[in-house]
Amino acid sequence: MCRNPITTAPAFCLLLGYLLTSGLSSRADEVTDAVAAIEKMGASVRRTGDAWEVDFHLRGRGLTDKGLKHVAALENIVWLNLRNTKVTNAGLAHLKRLEKLRWLHLEKTEIGDAGIEHLMALKNLEYLNVYATKITDKSLDRLAAAKNLRRLYVWQTEVTDAGVARLEKALPNVKIVRGVDLSKLASSFPTEAETPRPKLSLKWIAVNNREDAPRRSENGVNCTIWFENKSKRPVKLYWIGYGGGELKLYGTIAPGETRRQNSYSRNAWLITDEKDQPLGYFAVEEDDSVAVIPG
Repeated sequence: MCRNPITTAPAFCLLLGYLLTSGLSSRADEVTDAVAAIEKMGASVRRTGDAWEVDFHLRGRGLTDKGLKHVAALENIVWLNLRNTKVTNAGLAHLKRLEKLRWLHLEKTEIGDAGIEHLMALKNLEYLNVYATKITDKSLDRLAAAKNLRRLYVWQTEVTDAGVARLEKALPNVKIVRGVDLSKLASSFPTEAETPRPKLSLKWIAVNNREDAPRRSENGVNCTIWFENKSKRPVKLYWIGYGGGELKLYGTIAPGETRRQNSYSRNAWLITDEKDQPLGYFAVEEDDSVAVIPG
């Protein structure tokens, strides 16, 4: 490293080594402090390789704009959930540093068009959920520049059909989800047979005991799963929770019936018999899927 004749003095080499080492140590301390601050605010923080996933929507809903400065210190965040927190448009300015961010949840916050402007620095953003926020067509027109955007959730906002049409034309690969407009509903809902089924099929993973099932769900993007019971007996559908992996019963599916279930990718769903004996499970992928429970 110290091969230049001018800089071969031992003292210089020692100083250079110290500066490099102290710089790495300082960055490590900054990351450690940021993680501690985020967890103190109630969020969960997970590291996957050199990337981070941060989730405030379960226990960190008291998060304010001030707290986002600690989030911004983790520059390698790829997944961030701020749902139901108290962040505002101004606070989103902190997120400009998160150049690797791919998934962002802002549902049920006070975010509006001014906040979306701060997100335009996130060139890798693929998923954005702004359900029940104050955005308008101005945000959609601005998001036309987000070339990597693939999923956008905008129900219960002020966006219009015209705004959605413009964005779909600008970004042909984006899927825009607007939810259900109650004012336009027919007198009866479509039957399961009339509703298009997803093409993606999830893998059925059989288990012999509860220890064979995944320990917990992980966070991901919104999707819908069609659970089809092809067996000859009723089965129970359990969601395997975050953290400790607690089981939450979502219902019983009779033989031959289908249940349409909202989920998140990387969630895990356990299927048991009526006596709660595990039969198998599904690990959700990043799209609407069919999950067939075999006979």
